[in-house]
Amino acid sequence: MTRGVQGRGRAARAGAMHFTMLSRGRVYGLFRSLEDVQACTSRLLALGLGDQSVQLLMGEDGVAALDADGRRHGLWAQLLRLMQGATDERVHVERYVEALGWGEILLSVDVSDQPGRLPEVAGAFRESGAHFVNHYGAWVVEPICA
Repeated sequence: MTRGVQGRGRAARAGAMHFTMLSRGRVYGLFRSLEDVQACTSRLLALGLGDQSVQLLMGEDGVAALDADGRRHGLWAQLLRLMQGATDERVHVERYVEALGWGEILLSVDVSDQPGRLPEVAGAFRESGAHFVNHYGAWVVEPICA
């Protein structure tokens, strides 16, 4: 399942793939419980980040949206995933997919147009019990918490 904050019906674009050059400037983090996700989204909403900035990935739909091998999104996506094999990013995508398979929840926040908000967003993730949180910027992956 891929949807906006609190599932208010604002779904991510059908077929949108994560971890491409077009999806830079996002923070991704894993949560073990829906309560922790709700705590984080409450903090993010208090920061002024709305549905358009926050996406929730869960279960098989989340795995499909991540598309670890690129097959669901065509040849371009497959080539991109092949190139990412030389970077940490491919390992990260695979770790997120594995965690979704265990029932964890992946929260993604777009900070591309508000880079100064990154410390506040990182704090919201940390304070809510997220793990394996990373910021994916242009040409850099910044670990936020393990």
